Amino acid sequence: MPNDITGINSGRSQQSGDRQVGSVRRDSSSSTQGSHSTGTSDTVSLTDMASRLQSLEQKLATQPDVDQAHVNRVRDAISRGEYRVDPDRVADKMMDFESDF
Repeated sequence: MPNDITGINSGRSQQSGDRQVGSVRRDSSSSTQGSHSTGTSDTVSLTDMASRLQSLEQKLATQPDVDQAHVNRVRDAISRGEYRVDPDRVADKMMDFESDF
């Protein structure tokens, strides 16, 4: 049965027997996502990918939203007509970004 993740039925469980997560533990050695039942509560194990994403999120939270010095340099280059886009570099950066996931 597919799980509804849109929030439409957020008050109802799609599985028989409503369960609540009793604890969450990080298991970086696990290569697959899963849950382990312990008694009457469930335990959630985060995959290595989820741990990496959480770490990235924490790093991003400490960074400023905008690098104003870089914005100023680009703005000046555009206004002087000197700003050039290197499509190969853009493609490489996009591939690097995708490989992080």
